[in-house]
Amino acid sequence: MAERSEEYTRFGVVVGVDGSAESWNALDWAARAAVERGTGLRIVYAVVDPFGAAAEEVRQQVDALLERARERVRDAFPELAVRTAAFEGGAVSTLSILSETAELLVVGTRGHSALATLLLGSTSVGVSARAFCPVVVLPPGADTTRSHGSQVVVGVDGSEVSDEALRFALREAARMDGSLTVVHGWQLPAPLDPMALAAAGYTMNFGVFEKRTRDYIDGLVERARSEVGVDVPIGVRVVYEHPVQALLDAGRHADLVVVGSHGRGSVAGLFLGSVSQSVLHRSSTPVAVVRHRWDTEEDWLG
Repeated sequence: MAERSEEYTRFGVVVGVDGSAESWNALDWAARAAVERGTGLRIVYAVVDPFGAAAEEVRQQVDALLERARERVRDAFPELAVRTAAFEGGAVSTLSILSETAELLVVGTRGHSALATLLLGSTSVGVSARAFCPVVVLPPGADTTRSHGSQVVVGVDGSEVSDEALRFALREAARMDGSLTVVHGWQLPAPLDPMALAAAGYTMNFGVFEKRTRDYIDGLVERARSEVGVDVPIGVRVVYEHPVQALLDAGRHADLVVVGSHGRGSVAGLFLGSVSQSVLHRSSTPVAVVRHRWDTEEDWLG
């Protein structure tokens, strides 16, 4: 993994732009996130074929786009330090490499420019499956303004990666001066049919099961709160519902939904976990994908 040079740590938030409305939304969100973190912003563009017949024309278009992005950020946050750069290579590989030394990576989704170099529909999934740092994906039309009282929603299931997602969500809620809703959706294993059990004379005590689950989730939350050391209002929702639907319901009016993922990056087609990918594709709210640090190291080393 690359060393964190002073240049990179000063510009801890990285955002990919391509000139589409979705990427401008991502830029606005990323700029605000950089201000909240007290770090600078790196605005990047991936150039797939910089040496083609129209290389000079492409270079001029890219330079103009990056300057436009810089001015957009400067107008909103005059004091924010900004760096812009164009990189040769595919968007997924470029942004994934940059994520090694970033605190946060931000992309839009379903966007594409006339230059056709940064296809954010596929990029958002690919980068989320390979990045070394958390990735925030902005859906079309997402609200990039955040104010006092912003709400963060996070899904937990007791796994190590969901613990990391919970800690990330706590820090984000604190940065937004907002609140956190912790969601755990559960269902009975597929072979268990409550109706069939009842017909056979058995009964499912959902109340007892839900209370024990709630106590367990409460324990996870208190441990994470102690580890992170932030004090934000926290609500816990334990619901008998598929985890994806539970997160989408809770995040409908939130400012950020956080999910953990056991994605695999270098092989098997850049897969994300089923829950994280489903939320990523269906959410109308910005989604942060947090991967386990061991997963990312194995992706690149193995």
